[in-house]
Amino acid sequence: MTTIPPPGGAGEPQEMLCPFCLEPISFDERQLFVRDDRQQYVTVDLSRHTGALRRFDTLRSAYQRCRNTDGVPPHFIPVPYLTHGSPLTVAMVGDSATGKTHLLTQMIAEIAESGLERYGITWQSVNPQEHSAFMTERVERLRAGEMLEHTASTSFASFVEAVLLTGPDGATRPVAFFDLGGEDLRRTDELLRFLLGIDALIFVVDPLRALPLPHLEPLRGETKLSHTRGGDPAFQTVLDRLPRTGSYHGVAAAVVVNKCDLLRFEPPVDRWLAEPPPARVSAARFREESRDAYAFLRHHAGPAWVRPFDTVLRCTLHFASATGSHDRHGRFVHGTSPRRVLEPLVSVLAMCGVLGDGGTDGPAAVGM
Repeated sequence: MTTIPPPGGAGEPQEMLCPFCLEPISFDERQLFVRDDRQQYVTVDLSRHTGALRRFDTLRSAYQRCRNTDGVPPHFIPVPYLTHGSPLTVAMVGDSATGKTHLLTQMIAEIAESGLERYGITWQSVNPQEHSAFMTERVERLRAGEMLEHTASTSFASFVEAVLLTGPDGATRPVAFFDLGGEDLRRTDELLRFLLGIDALIFVVDPLRALPLPHLEPLRGETKLSHTRGGDPAFQTVLDRLPRTGSYHGVAAAVVVNKCDLLRFEPPVDRWLAEPPPARVSAARFREESRDAYAFLRHHAGPAWVRPFDTVLRCTLHFASATGSHDRHGRFVHGTSPRRVLEPLVSVLAMCGVLGDGGTDGPAAVGM
């Protein structure tokens, strides 16, 4: 089991960026809080916990208040996020109703069901209470066939879930997931500034908006969505704000054609949806899927929908379905059957060094 280093031990606490406000922060036991029965933050004094096990248990579910209050609301970071090495932040990007929330929920569900173990990765929640709430309020509802609400409007980014991932080399890193509304990104400069500190982006493509395929017309009519060759405005907004390294953006990125259950008879989507998860990470396999997805989008949707791939230095493309079917009046009447939802996350984990090296066809070569 990973342990939280005690204050006053060897070495200085590691400084990192606050995942919310981007100001420097490090573990500080003078700023610790826990949540009471009413979910209010109350201070906690570690000096009263002299036993190692009780101290560990308190820190496991404690929060640290960030000292930065300059133009931002009070915010609290789970202590394990600050005490397990360099964090990795992942943001879902896409306009409203693209399926971002469903895709992220199914990703977390598969992590919780040990879906990353085949790649040598084990997991642990960053905060047990928040993880339990996420599983109850999102995963169980979605898998029971209930459609989740759209991303709530906000002017201040906060992660919806965070986990501790331990890679094949034994190193543990916190990974925090952000689900950002496309409309909020376009109207709130503070959210765009937050993206300057993000490590990885997952761009979610909605076939109903991107693809002018005739069999999608009835659904477009039902959902009041329309096809556009101009791309997702959230993609454009984010890419225009991100810093560049030369001609390219330096973040890791994946582009996901979501709702592929609507495209299950279209080649090459049909082939990839039938592909089982690989036994190991193969950069060549990611390149093959990226090539097929790029050609599919470029042919049917136009250049604006593949702009993330054209402007991000390390980027892969994927076919996935978060639910396996389209909802009917707000419900998935046969439940949900996610397909290939972990592949985009595995790709960005590989590009960010969580999976190690593995040779010329291994994780380090993904996206190159």
